[in-house]
Amino acid sequence: MACNQATLDIYDEEFNRYLKLAKTLISQVKRQADRKVCTKWITKLCQLESNDPVVKKNRNDFFKYMLIILHRSLDERPRDYGFPQYDAKNKLNESMGGKPFMCRWSPDKRTYVAVKPIPQGGALVYMAVTKDPTLGWEYTPK
Repeated sequence: MACNQATLDIYDEEFNRYLKLAKTLISQVKRQADRKVCTKWITKLCQLESNDPVVKKNRNDFFKYMLIILHRSLDERPRDYGFPQYDAKNKLNESMGGKPFMCRWSPDKRTYVAVKPIPQGGALVYMAVTKDPTLGWEYTPK
């Protein structure tokens, strides 16, 4: 029983260290919506009450993973892969240069992607890939 209590205390100390780290990381998150999501999950973890060491270990493992992902998201900017990004404050057509759709060829001319916005936030995406671009592709350079 004493060993079990010592294990529980270790898990609780670890959890408290993660809480302190989480407060620091969350303060660096720029988007309010992302901060709310983090706070919601941390609240759920704090409300999880159990004297089972396995539950506490799993709680801490999840929290540790969440902190790793949170830390990575602060270090990396989102990848847009060269495509214009949708901004709710601007019209989608403006972000795409006023065209009703957008299309791109890969540098090797083996991949073609076309995107057409659908009202209320959807999109129709067409992608084609081939091993040999000379097999009937019609590529018109701009």
